[in-house]
Parts: sequence; structure tokens; C-alpha cells
Amino acid sequence: MKAADLTEKTIRERLIFINQLARDVDSLETVTRKELIMWMAKQNWSNSTRVHRRSGLHTFFAWMQDEGLRLDNPAYRLPRVATRKREPNPFTVDEINQLLNGGIYFKTRVMVAVHYYLGLRVSEIAAINGDDINWDTKTLHTIGKGRKPATLPVPAAIWPLFLKMPRTGYWFPNRTRNRMFPAGEGHITGNSVSGLIGEAIKRCGLKHRPHDLRASLATEMHEAGISDFVVQRSMRHSNMDTTTLYLKLKPEGIRHGFEALPVIQIPDRSGRRRASDFPQAA
Repeated sequence: MKAADLTEKTIRERLIFINQLARDVDSLETVTRKELIMWMAKQNWSNSTRVHRRSGLHTFFAWMQDEGLRLDNPAYRLPRVATRKREPNPFTVDEINQLLNGGIYFKTRVMVAVHYYLGLRVSEIAAINGDDINWDTKTLHTIGKGRKPATLPVPAAIWPLFLKMPRTGYWFPNRTRNRMFPAGEGHITGNSVSGLIGEAIKRCGLKHRPHDLRASLATEMHEAGISDFVVQRSMRHSNMDTTTLYLKLKPEGIRHGFEALPVIQIPDRSGRRRASDFPQAA
């Protein structure tokens, strides 16, 4: 996986996944296709995770074949996972304000703010470092998904929060050992950020997940008339198809689209001649 230049996060997650499989089956060298199917069926995975895990199984057992550890690939023809597109569920502005005023601590409020205003992913939030901020140009440098670097302009609305955070060092340092760093070194994990925001969401009684704050960014920018190209670049998506998964069109916007259609003339009557209009035979 290192040779394939996969990220440390991807490598770590795949190792955890394969180790789980190794614990649950008799042997990775002898597990059958049917056993893999039964094992997958028992897992409480989301739809997207199930898609990735199926692919991961095929890749892993293909590697075993290449290394001469197995003669076959039991994951070669696993059932294709029916992908289900999740409807975007962005927070409304009122819901974000409710969340921010729900008694959460300052640093959690900062997490919520940068999740919404900058569209940062939880792993990117966890890794914010004061040294990554250009305090003169008011920009934040981050490393995104797939190790893609990005420099984001910080909106004026949250710049006062930035001024209250450390100019150097991690904003969210870890106090206890985690899978990335020993205690007292490095930063918290993305899962910790998601957990903190998620608990705050539950306390407010909102039906959202933290990642929906990114959907709010895309939806509110779209509603404000910002070009879809700018929305895509703000979300740091490689293509527009991914961005549309985050956009929720409001009924008012759809109505506006319908109302913009050129007017056609709909006659009151069909114009067909009735039988009584024809001369009758003697």
C-alpha cells in the first residue's frame, strides 16, 4: 500500500479492516467466497462503506494471489453492492445558530464554524495548525483528501475566531494517546472532531451528522447565486458530479426554474370536430 502511495489514513483503515476479517474467519488462506459473503452480510456498514469494503477484499486477496499465498481469489465475484445515493441534508442557518448556542465549548464552536464556512473535513479540522495560517493574507493552508494541498481564504465572519486561536502549534492537540500520536504530541483525530460535534448535535435534537455542515456550505452558496464552478472549487471536488451530492435544491428554487420556462398557449378546447358538426346521411 505504501508502494501504491496510499495515504496513512487509508493504510491504517485497511489494516484494521483486514485484521477484523482475520479474527472472524478461520483462516485468510482458506476462507471461501461463501464465507466472505456471509461475513459481509453480518457487518453493520453504511452503503458507501460496504462498497469500499467489497473493493478492499478483492484487492487484498488479489495481493495474496500475487504473493503465492493463495491459488484463488475468493473475493473475485462477490455480490455487487447496490449503491444508494444519500439525499443531501444540509443544516439550515437557524439550525447552525441553534447548535452554536447549545452550550458547546469554545473550541467546539470553532470546529463547527470552520466546518461550515471553509468546508473543512473533520480530519482537516483536527490538523489545523497556527503555522499553516498566513496571518497577513488571512488564508489557511490545508492538506485535503488524496493529499491535495489547498490554500483557502478565511471569510471575514470567522476571522475574529482565528485571532483567538494559537498563532503556532496545533489548535486541537491530543491530551491522550491516539492511533496517530503518543499522548501530548500531535493533534486529535478526525473521529474525535466528529464525535464532539455529533454529541452537540444530539443534545440539540437535530437530525444531522457533522458532515452535513459541508452540505450547508454548498447549498447556501448555490442559493446565494454563486456559480456552480466556484461552489465546486470551494468544496475541493474533482468534478461537479460529486458537488451535486451535497446540493439540496429548495422547492422555491425549483419553482423559480419552472416559472422561468417560456409560456406556451394551452387552448381551452381540443379543436376536434364533433360528430354533430358533420352532415348526417339521409
